[in-house]
Amino acid sequence: MLSEPPAAVQRAMYPLRYEEAIREEARGRGLEPAFVAAVIYAESRFRQEAVSHKGAHGLMQITPPTASFIRRHSGIVGDYREDPLVNLRMGVWYLAYLEERYLGDERLMLAAYNSGVGSVDGWLSDEDFDIRRDIPFEETRNYVDTVLEARSRYEELYGRNLDRNT
Repeated sequence: MLSEPPAAVQRAMYPLRYEEAIREEARGRGLEPAFVAAVIYAESRFRQEAVSHKGAHGLMQITPPTASFIRRHSGIVGDYREDPLVNLRMGVWYLAYLEERYLGDERLMLAAYNSGVGSVDGWLSDEDFDIRRDIPFEETRNYVDTVLEARSRYEELYGRNLDRNT
């Protein structure tokens, strides 16, 4: 029977940085800090220098069009490409926006964060669509599952509010 790796190994597998900023931003927007950490894990593994093939930047992998949308609607300023705290602030604001748009449904929020609100809104126009089974994009299905699994790990390792001693 296989046992779980030691906590130190698990923490290396699920790193945590910027926890104070994550707590502050998440709580300020009514989100669970471990959920935000899980999104960062899935997006960049906590690497601010990460850039995707689609031009998304930073911890939370913000694209230029999403950054423009966030700036227009939130008033957040600063360089999301270079400043991890601005990137975090924008990403958390956007997650809170998605939470409101999708009435707190985390799977819809995550699917929209990954594939865009246009895709998710299109899926929802089909009255038979079920977010648990019908996400048509494999990448998005995997992304949602990865974030939800990572959130469980972050809660176990660091606490729901990321305030457990590491």
